[in-house]
Amino acid sequence: MLRRILVSAAVAASLPFMSALADELPVVAPEQVALSVERLQRLTAALQAEVDAGQIPGAVVAIARKGQVAYLQTFGWIDPVRKTPMAKDSIFSIASMTKPMVSVAVMMLHEEGKLQLSDPIGKYLPQSARQDGARQCQN
Repeated sequence: MLRRILVSAAVAASLPFMSALADELPVVAPEQVALSVERLQRLTAALQAEVDAGQIPGAVVAIARKGQVAYLQTFGWIDPVRKTPMAKDSIFSIASMTKPMVSVAVMMLHEEGKLQLSDPIGKYLPQSARQDGARQCQN
């Protein structure tokens, strides 16, 4: 379960715009923005293990906090067949990434106390308040 969470978070953070944004932000040591070096090492090990096991071809992960990049790593291959290494500015299809990105954003808002998971969706998206659940699922 933890492995899937780590991989999902890493994939969500691997969007192409992240590396472009990272190029514009100052780079700092993780400790300078209160990030755990030990946790970042675990993230690195978990992602490398996924690449080594063939579960994912590669990833680009950028973590920024307080407007500063504290972690920017590449893993694996942009083209596994040709063994072309992943680069921090690699461009690749993000497929259907809306759900994982929204999920991460919702959980961040929940942790900050700005959103309750038990609230009806209509509280935040008024246009959805007028629809019944079955109709929402069909749209």
